Amino acid sequence: MTLNAESRKNILIFDPERDTSELFARALESRRNCRCYLANSAAEVLDLLRGMPFDLVILDLKSAMADDYHLLRQIQRISPPSILIVVGYLHQKEHILKAVNLGARGHIIKPIQIDAFRRKIEEYALDSTSSVG
Repeated sequence: MTLNAESRKNILIFDPERDTSELFARALESRRNCRCYLANSAAEVLDLLRGMPFDLVILDLKSAMADDYHLLRQIQRISPPSILIVVGYLHQKEHILKAVNLGARGHIIKPIQIDAFRRKIEEYALDSTSSVG
């Protein structure tokens, strides 16, 4: 049986630590009907968002905070249907709250355990009712 490409979720992951991005992608693709795209820079994030619809964007909080949350604001402007999740450390709680106030749907706290990460992603974005229109 072939998977329906239309039902597959597109996920964009941007974390400056490439190992972290790859870990997230493996964790999601191994258990979900999704395709993960990894960005290496803020410019690449924006280019990818302009080129295709994403159901979910997972964004490193430090990258989101840069230049007064410029990247986060750009993501919201370019791709408002995308669900945005920020990933940060507990000591960044104030910045996490600001990101949520600026439109992030939620957050994930580092260090991340894979099972907890999968549950959080499912809670925020990958249930059967969420998709890009």
